[in-house]
Amino acid sequence: MNTSIDWSNFNSTLLIEVTRPNGVFTSSGVAINSNTVLTAAHCLEGEILKIRVSNNFTYNPKSTFFEVASFEIHPEYNKKESNFKSDLAKIKLKTHLPVETIFFPIIKKDKDLIGKIMRLGFGSRNDQNSRTLITPELKEVRSLEKVLELNDIFSFSGDSGGPIFIQNQGQMYLVAIHSTLSYGPEGKYSYNPLLSSHRDWISA
Repeated sequence: MNTSIDWSNFNSTLLIEVTRPNGVFTSSGVAINSNTVLTAAHCLEGEILKIRVSNNFTYNPKSTFFEVASFEIHPEYNKKESNFKSDLAKIKLKTHLPVETIFFPIIKKDKDLIGKIMRLGFGSRNDQNSRTLITPELKEVRSLEKVLELNDIFSFSGDSGGPIFIQNQGQMYLVAIHSTLSYGPEGKYSYNPLLSSHRDWISA
């Protein structure tokens, strides 16, 4: 982790706390406006007792949280068929995020993926869940599956749902949501649903 990063620029990257009958789990998300958060569908499927959202740099279950009004899983998500296709969910907050929160635009076209890729998440590292920046490399844009595939060796539990940005000519764009880490003969890589392919659902 680069401690020289101005983390205030990434304060729309949020931690999501989910309480289930078998315990409390954390994942990541990104705010696209003052009361809407995107995350991965698999983080919110199943039986849920409570959801809270934090904009703190490090997870503290006793800190102040934003309460969730509702959430919606992408209608095309089907874990039995694929655990990464349309792996998206929207969360609506009861209150607005702070006015100093910085929101980044969703990139309009997949072909514009030229620049430095950055992924952020609250995965468990060194026994804590802190906002962490990872810089994976582009492997492939799988347009038919609406997925961005990255060479990604630094994914940990809790990173799911975190944003993937690209920095292009000084502008930061939101590209995808982190979904699934896989292992294969070529190494470790991740599948991440492209947001440009789901703009209508996101804005609905």
